Amino acid sequence: MVRAGHPAWDEDEAFFDERPVRRARRRRRSWLRMILMSSLMIAGLVHFAQQKSDEAQVKVRNGVPSSVLIAPAPAWTPVAAIPALYSVEGAPGPLVIEARRHTSGAREDMLTMGRFGDPRYARLTLVQGSPEPAHSFFVDIARRAAQAGLAVARNSQSRAIATKFGPVEAASMTLVGTSEQECQAFRFSETASGFGFQGWMCGTEAVIDDAQLACFIDGITLGPAGSPSLKALFSRAERSRTEACGAASRTAAISVRPPPRP
Repeated sequence: MVRAGHPAWDEDEAFFDERPVRRARRRRRSWLRMILMSSLMIAGLVHFAQQKSDEAQVKVRNGVPSSVLIAPAPAWTPVAAIPALYSVEGAPGPLVIEARRHTSGAREDMLTMGRFGDPRYARLTLVQGSPEPAHSFFVDIARRAAQAGLAVARNSQSRAIATKFGPVEAASMTLVGTSEQECQAFRFSETASGFGFQGWMCGTEAVIDDAQLACFIDGITLGPAGSPSLKALFSRAERSRTEACGAASRTAAISVRPPPRP
């Protein structure tokens, strides 16, 4: 730039040295490059470290076997009901027998005579070994009725009736399914042997009294496949059977008897 009238200024400007400025600029650019390279190196180290950590976690997961969810075995499993472990003398019809075994070793045999609503209908469940805690009479019968697809509509106070097994708890009940039926429910249990039974006996055209129910229960017999403890129990029971429930009485007890005239 020409500055007229100032020769001294022009002379000083002609000899101005720009090299220190260039060196300062170069030093600033060098620092920027170093900072940039350092940042890239740190970022690269962090990336590789993270990648190694992820690979290690994958190896650990692959080394641990995956858990397999297995459903627990059912508490009850069906077993062969033939040869029959129990029978009922003078049953009002063919017996339909089902059996199942609990994981604890307990066994249940369910004997059904007729169908609900028939003039003669009965259901009997015999248990050897008790896998469940004791319940009240009503709760026990209601649970058994639910298993048979029935419900308890009404029930009376329980009472004791004499049988060859000893006193048996019984009560009048109205069971409901596709219809209603008046029944006599019953339950027996012996703690020493772990044996017991419960069920009901129903009729549509007759009033079932205690004598009929007692003779029906006295008709329960044990088959040859019974255990020694059950054979001893039934042997004692047979010696306690009354004459009122002989062969003829048992047949009459389970037959339909018309209600008394008013």
